[in-house]
Amino acid sequence: MADILLVEDSPEVAMTVREILSGAGHNVSGAANGKEALAQLKERRFDLIISDIWMPEMDGINLLKELRGSGNSIPVIVISGGAPNAPLTYTAPLASTFGANEVIYKPFEKDELLTAVSSALKAD
Repeated sequence: MADILLVEDSPEVAMTVREILSGAGHNVSGAANGKEALAQLKERRFDLIISDIWMPEMDGINLLKELRGSGNSIPVIVISGGAPNAPLTYTAPLASTFGANEVIYKPFEKDELLTAVSSALKAD
């Protein structure tokens, strides 16, 4: 069982991911953007972050930059469906460049998410 911070601005996606992770025995906390995630990280420790890329206030790439720039090595899985002005062929390598352990493309399957979580937690 891991303590996971889910950073996702879409309530529907957040609910689905939370159900999958909770069903697998993980504790899940949520944040609607990178700014909220950083505030939570100051208050408590998490074993893993799962973050969308495109969010208001602070996106997932800037969250990764902040984490890695401060020396935080917490595993991060990025989930993204791309954006009209930034296709997945651009966002996935960008997320990896800034320290994402793995990138999963929306829509993803339950097993794909759980496999990525297991892999990221073992890498920690």
